[in-house]
Amino acid sequence: MKKAHPAHHSVPISKTVRAGDFVYTSAYGPWVFDPADLTYDGAGNAVSDGTGNENMPFDDQVHRTFDFIRDALKPEGCELEDVVKCECWLTNPSDFRAFNEIYKTYFVKNPPVRSIFPARFMFPCKVEMQVVAFKPVKAI
Repeated sequence: MKKAHPAHHSVPISKTVRAGDFVYTSAYGPWVFDPADLTYDGAGNAVSDGTGNENMPFDDQVHRTFDFIRDALKPEGCELEDVVKCECWLTNPSDFRAFNEIYKTYFVKNPPVRSIFPARFMFPCKVEMQVVAFKPVKAI
């Protein structure tokens, strides 16, 4: 049985989907934007999303991304401690150390398995994350 929590913006995705005892989130970056506001350079890179957040410091972007993940999990009765898998993307591999320093403050005990990749995003942010949480339906 699959239960979805639709997102509240103009992108056709769900914030989370529950499949049995597992909860999957969409990928989250540090802010929400309207895809209609995206502008690109000549090479097709997103240079603005209309939010004015393009110069937000990396650490603030990571913390805000964790806030979105936490908020997405909440309606399913999940917390970060229920996360068993985390996929992370960074635009700049040199942010890896700084990312790890922040990441470990959110997953203090029993950190989830994790993948981390360099990426070029659809909007001008520096980090995106997606998680899978395990929360048995009976426990809610």
